[in-house]
Amino acid sequence: MSEYQLEIKQIVDYPRYQIYWHFIQNLMADRSIRASGGSGLFYYTVLCNYANFRTSYLRIDGIGYTIYPGEWICTVKELTAWFRTRFQRQAVSILDELQKRHLISYLFLDRGKVVKYKVRD
Repeated sequence: MSEYQLEIKQIVDYPRYQIYWHFIQNLMADRSIRASGGSGLFYYTVLCNYANFRTSYLRIDGIGYTIYPGEWICTVKELTAWFRTRFQRQAVSILDELQKRHLISYLFLDRGKVVKYKVRD
């Protein structure tokens, strides 16, 4: 019985976000999974996967950004790859839809090249 408790402790102590991160990365890489659809669950899951858990700093094109918990900063080009869209305007329209549903809030930085989004609740 003590061995079983040790296994539970090991699972609990392992950082959960890394398990989720690897799982979501596998989902994103699997092209057989249909990403498009009306719910936006795939896109929301991808954004939650990248959201920060604590305050950190990121540098993009020589500009330093502070990222707070629940937020992330990325380029529109990265979003296009994550969402598997062909054009950047499609990725932005997905962000618009998620914002209309009050799941995220976002804004453009650096002349529209960089997106800062926050996962709400």
